[in-house]
Amino acid sequence: GVAATATFDAQYPLNRGMFYDVEVRNLAGEGAFLQVASLPEGKSLGEMSASFLTKSVFSTEGRFGAYGAPTDIKVLSKSEAGAMRLLEISFAALSPGGNEVPRRALVAAVQPEGSTDVVMLVGGSTTSEWKRAEPLLRSQASSFKIARVRPTSIKRKAKNDYRFENQGGLNERGSDSVSNLVDGF
Repeated sequence: GVAATATFDAQYPLNRGMFYDVEVRNLAGEGAFLQVASLPEGKSLGEMSASFLTKSVFSTEGRFGAYGAPTDIKVLSKSEAGAMRLLEISFAALSPGGNEVPRRALVAAVQPEGSTDVVMLVGGSTTSEWKRAEPLLRSQASSFKIARVRPTSIKRKAKNDYRFENQGGLNERGSDSVSNLVDGF
């Protein structure tokens, strides 16, 4: 495996605490987070359709599926800039009260050299705030890159992850592998 250092120019403050991986957000709910998805064996990001990325981002285990699966998912545009793929997406996410909230998102995806994973910067806002938030989110997405990679023998396991119980964090459900959980972050 590889350990990758992802960078981007954050337009919002970094959230800190036990339950955050890498997330930046303002008080209005606009922000961005990093998410990792494992590619199917033998495949590269360039071979995958946009639906691979949307399924990863909008799964019920993901950030936008906390209160139920997002609906009305539409890829509005797709582009590539070098090794990065960029999707602009509209969708509706359920709020804690069960109301559908129309949202927009930009997903910038890259595959670190030597990795079988895709790292995505997912930035978004409510549709009503999109016009104001879009320039900041596009700036973040355009600055997103993998600054470096290095070989590692650390496996994607709960015992290696500070977020899980044996490291003082959350109690893990199921097997020792966090592969299914990591795809949803």
